[in-house]
Amino acid sequence: MKKSYLVAKMVVGLIAGIFVTSCISESESPILTEQLEKSVAISEGTAGEENLRKSSEYNYIEKFSNQLMFVPGPGYTGGAAPAWYPGIGVGMANRMGKAQSFINQFAIFDNNLGLITVGAPVTQFYSKELTKLGLKNIPASVSSLTTDGKGNAIWFQSEQNATKVISVDRTDFEAKVNVIGGNGKFSRARGSGIVKGFFNPNTGVGKSELMARIDY
Repeated sequence: MKKSYLVAKMVVGLIAGIFVTSCISESESPILTEQLEKSVAISEGTAGEENLRKSSEYNYIEKFSNQLMFVPGPGYTGGAAPAWYPGIGVGMANRMGKAQSFINQFAIFDNNLGLITVGAPVTQFYSKELTKLGLKNIPASVSSLTTDGKGNAIWFQSEQNATKVISVDRTDFEAKVNVIGGNGKFSRARGSGIVKGFFNPNTGVGKSELMARIDY
């Protein structure tokens, strides 16, 4: 229990120092950009370029390096839950370019499924940061959002998130997400998709990829 608490303090302290600092090195960024561009080309090609030009619906892809923090929840006595897992990601999103994401999940233990998380209000921990970016009036149902820092953002609502422990330093996850609005040019965005990724439960460091079909 003492060790878990110390890890939690370490991760919480780490997140405070990286808010303005990118998690992606200069050498990694071009690789991420190239991968994103290839993924977008493939996904948009399967739908047909002509159809996409005639419609506001398109294939949305984002790839992020994330830093999660650990905040013990009510009745916490040790381990990974109950707890909140808010976090910040930096990376790339098509039709945004360089982007930043804000995340919040609440984790519980299920006797049959193990550790699961559900979406929690992203404004619970990041209200001030989002306001500074010009993002206001965000509904409580928004558990994550992606923004280009220029007033444009996509709001996501996460459904139940299944996790799978791969090793002591890697946990994989996958969840369905719904697009329920946004800011700027994405204010009327609607759609759904899947987010997959992994994180290190000891440090909170991880990566994620989200693919969705969006109409805005």
